[in-house]
Amino acid sequence: MKTRSNVLLLAFALLTTSACTGVNSQIITSSPGPRGPEVHGVFAGTTPCSPSARPLPQIPADTDCEQMIWNLVLYQDPSTGTPTTYSLKGAYGLPEQNTNDLDGGGTPISMEGKWTTAQGTRTDPDAVIYQINPDDPQRTVSFLKISADLLHVLNSEKALLVGNGAWSYTLNRMDNQKPLDESPGSPPEPPTRPPLPPMPEGASVLGVFDGRTPCHAVALEFTKVAPFPGCMKIKWRLTLYQDSATGAPSTYLFMGTSTYREGSWKIVHGREGDPNAVVYQLQLDDAQEPVSFLKVDENHLFLLDREMNLLVGNALFSYTLSRTDQGTQ
Repeated sequence: MKTRSNVLLLAFALLTTSACTGVNSQIITSSPGPRGPEVHGVFAGTTPCSPSARPLPQIPADTDCEQMIWNLVLYQDPSTGTPTTYSLKGAYGLPEQNTNDLDGGGTPISMEGKWTTAQGTRTDPDAVIYQINPDDPQRTVSFLKISADLLHVLNSEKALLVGNGAWSYTLNRMDNQKPLDESPGSPPEPPTRPPLPPMPEGASVLGVFDGRTPCHAVALEFTKVAPFPGCMKIKWRLTLYQDSATGAPSTYLFMGTSTYREGSWKIVHGREGDPNAVVYQLQLDDAQEPVSFLKVDENHLFLLDREMNLLVGNALFSYTLSRTDQGTQ
């Protein structure tokens, strides 16, 4: 189904320097950044990086890169809202084990330039486009505008880059929410997970979606994780089954670190402001409301709150689940 997409295209000159001193990713991403009428939005996130999927085309092909830290500020004319300039600061490299940082601080990134608006993409001539240096496609980086608070990195063909079980390619808006609470906490002793049920008879796998999300109440309820102070993330693996003969939704299986949940699911259409939206609803127990995901494409599900609003993550984790099974498009 064709849906209207708003796309941000960012093209810029990349200024990188050798990392003589480490760049702490927490310093780069945790601050909400500048505020005021001249700020269109501040977006931060941690994304994958691989030889086949560089989030920035300027990252050298022979550089070890598995993770990238982003802090993107878009500025506007405070009187008219017209785009003016942007600033991107971050780092890329290999992850430091058992932390949210990059090994040695990574290679720092500092970019700035002008951005403007245009219209039309390869699949949607009505899409709104933001462009910086539009005459230099070699320096263009594209983002899908999921909402005013969520951006998702696109590849050179304007398709959503697909993340992995650790990170998605979603950036979250920071200037209109509270700073990330990084105070340490001790999770409760995890229960012993029962044996997993077999694949339902007469079913086939529609898709397997993985991710790590912040600890919103909806995520805690669905994953059966007991809330605790300092909760930073919840691990997800969601398998959606369909009737092998008709393709109709049938059941799902969620697997967490120490819990699992199964039930039925269905597809509903429309949400406030978007009558064409495709929403996957996962049924819980009889007395509980279903948990809903917005289907943006075949490879991405975005968790919704109880009012069907998109949940916005933080500088470390998003509420995006990325398709990781062999059928990834």
